[in-house]
Amino acid sequence: MTTEVNWVLEQLDSVVDDLAANYTNRNGNPVALKRVNRDDSSVYEGSESLDFNEPMHKRKDDLKSGIFVGATLADRAEDPVGTKYNLKIETVVSLTVEGMTSHGGLHGHVDPDGENGVPFIEAVRQIRRTLLASDTRAYPDLGVPNTSYHDLIPTSNDPQSAEYRDFYRWQGDFALRGYESLP
Repeated sequence: MTTEVNWVLEQLDSVVDDLAANYTNRNGNPVALKRVNRDDSSVYEGSESLDFNEPMHKRKDDLKSGIFVGATLADRAEDPVGTKYNLKIETVVSLTVEGMTSHGGLHGHVDPDGENGVPFIEAVRQIRRTLLASDTRAYPDLGVPNTSYHDLIPTSNDPQSAEYRDFYRWQGDFALRGYESLP
């Protein structure tokens, strides 16, 4: 687990709470957003694990329990800066959001109308807005020794829901940029 991945997932606490408070599935239960550290497959909300490498159609049972947002360390670039042993760094955390429809006899948590689940685009918007809020993106303090990040920026936005019939999927990358002071 990396500190950066955990930090991104922890920023989404308010989205988990907001979706549960404002949307219900077809059974009247709160819509669940479950955060997954894709580097070790651990799920924040619950004790189970989830492998994002499995095709979505093989994970229907998991997707009946909620919408999943997974984060993984996608890249880390380091460039020397100055005459000392310091580095300019960019750490990229990749997010994947997946859900299943509540229509057609399926029991997912996504409903385009918002009646039997949350509209998928609304869940993605809340995730992006939370990460790009001014108090999150400017000088994020991750607690990484000898490292100071000065911003968080989106570097890609890839909606993929059109590729699936009963499933929803979105991917995006977020870069933490800053400096590392070496001894």
